[in-house]
Amino acid sequence: MGTIRNGARTFLNLLAKACKMSHLPGFRSGVATILDSEQATVVFGLWDPLCLYVEGLIAADNWYNQKDFLEDDFGGEDTGTPA
Repeated sequence: MGTIRNGARTFLNLLAKACKMSHLPGFRSGVATILDSEQATVVFGLWDPLCLYVEGLIAADNWYNQKDFLEDDFGGEDTGTPA
């Protein structure tokens, strides 16, 4: 493969998918049923801003996937050279 994966890219991809799934009908009511409405409110108080941020990065031309590609001296997970 030639690339070094440290889990960050996988984490961001999974987070983006989880944010997308959280927009499905019934998601909020399901979480409120599992946790209870007070704890669900706390969870969504953190979750909603996080998803807005991640979805904003994706809307800005998938920024988090392009950033290290554009930096020549990055030496990290996608270049195949250790940082």
